[in-house]
Amino acid sequence: MKRQIWHLVLFILLISYSSFGQENRKRFETKAGYGYYQGFNTGLHYFYTDKLKVGFGIGSHFGLPPFENETHFNLQIENTLYFGNLNKQNVGRWYFNQQIMYWEQGPGSYRWKIVSLGLNIGKTIAITKRIGFDLESGPAFNMVIDIKNEPLAERSGWMWPVMYNGRVQLYYKF
Repeated sequence: MKRQIWHLVLFILLISYSSFGQENRKRFETKAGYGYYQGFNTGLHYFYTDKLKVGFGIGSHFGLPPFENETHFNLQIENTLYFGNLNKQNVGRWYFNQQIMYWEQGPGSYRWKIVSLGLNIGKTIAITKRIGFDLESGPAFNMVIDIKNEPLAERSGWMWPVMYNGRVQLYYKF
């Protein structure tokens, strides 16, 4: 199972990396925001071409809705492909975002360990040259890795194999 996940991550990175040529100017960006799966999240991204970036993030709901009775945390690796041009008539750029998220959720006695593949489409709205917002949504395909449960609790699969995800983030480009 771990081998399949590693191969999927490697495949996504290699395919998107070979799609566009390298650009001389490299840059980083940091993000902070809120997402349904990610909770309150922050991350660091690296643009390896003008239209492609890869990133790593962490998140948690901190006991707030919709997970107020549960503990939740999230680790994610993402790859983003931008399309469309940023100009005066079009203040934002559209993008396609792929995320592989590992997350745990549940009260202390009943805990799910899940890997999700998020396929989002989003729009970047620039405020300044370095600061802006990202708005995105799309489906997340879920796969249960492990369940920690009480001895009397029923052991079953995750009840939502596909759910919709949404996220709003503020970014700063270095």
